[in-house]
Amino acid sequence: MAASETSQEDKQLEASGKRLAEAREQGQIPHSRDLGHLMVMGSALLAVVLLGPAIGQGSLELLRHALRFNRPLAMEPQLMTEMLASLAGTALWIVLPCAALLAIASVIGSLAPGGLAITTKPLAPDFSRLNPVSGLGRILSKDSLINAGKGILLAGLLIAVAGWFARARLAEYLGLGRAALPIALEHVRANLIAGVSLMLLVLFFAALFDVPWQWWRHRVKLRMTHEEAREEFKQAEGDPQIKGKIRARQREVALARMMQAVPTADVIITNPTHYAVAIRYDEAGMGAPRVVAKGVDHVAARIREAGQKARVPFVEAPPLARALYAKVDLDAEIPQALYIAVAQVLAYVYRLRHWIPGRGPMPAAPSDLPVPAGLDPKAGA
Repeated sequence: MAASETSQEDKQLEASGKRLAEAREQGQIPHSRDLGHLMVMGSALLAVVLLGPAIGQGSLELLRHALRFNRPLAMEPQLMTEMLASLAGTALWIVLPCAALLAIASVIGSLAPGGLAITTKPLAPDFSRLNPVSGLGRILSKDSLINAGKGILLAGLLIAVAGWFARARLAEYLGLGRAALPIALEHVRANLIAGVSLMLLVLFFAALFDVPWQWWRHRVKLRMTHEEAREEFKQAEGDPQIKGKIRARQREVALARMMQAVPTADVIITNPTHYAVAIRYDEAGMGAPRVVAKGVDHVAARIREAGQKARVPFVEAPPLARALYAKVDLDAEIPQALYIAVAQVLAYVYRLRHWIPGRGPMPAAPSDLPVPAGLDPKAGA
């Protein structure tokens, strides 16, 4: 018992939505017996008020018909059987509306605190419940003792109210024996409504306490320890090590795809060693030049290596390389502020492509490219 109480004290965190959903799937929802009793007895009172006259009249007619002497029926046992079956069917139709109302109220009362939970898991065999030690523990648990105490108290109150009411009306009940049957039945109906109303008042206050109590106890049972919360978060978000491996794999795939785009670039702008940004421009299909690859340090070295193999021209322009790396996403168009600088680089590349050695001087690489200070992360450093 001490161990279980200590374990319950460790559960200081409110149940998560996932834990509540799992409990509902297991059929663990709050139930209030007092609310169920209130609904059933209330529906019984409603049936007496609404259907009482019809039930009483039908019962009288049924009784008159059953007690009427019929010589052919007495002489023919087979006809007697048919008459009894007919009387039973008539009695069933008399009480059926009341029984249906009670059944509906019982279902609503059982569903009201926790709602509807359709599951077959509580029907699965649980052999641990056959253990007498654990069974005794459940019987002597704090919740069981509290429920037993509540039940005894409520039963005592109901018996006391019913006894007081019956004693107060005892003389009237004794006098009903001399009254005509319809009058006696009407008096019984009126007294039944009054007595059940008093008992309903007791059940109402009991349910008013029991419903929030059961809801609160249900939430307390499902509270979580910090370790359980961390484990649930890990399951929901994924193991950090596995997620790290997935991200690493995603980076490898993205890097491989980016390296495949380097040979399609028109120029690689470098820092010269720390940064490398590959630019591609297709006048027919692009509105502006795009960054098809970019990287620093190790990745920049791989971009330069791939560019050298594909014979992509290199242009050393540190401010422009830093600005492109910092401000332009992969496979995105360059910003308008860098149009002039990139245009000068591409113009140099196009002249270089058409230059034929021995036929004039080699085109000079552009210098002092116009890069706004706000785009270069190291400007003024």
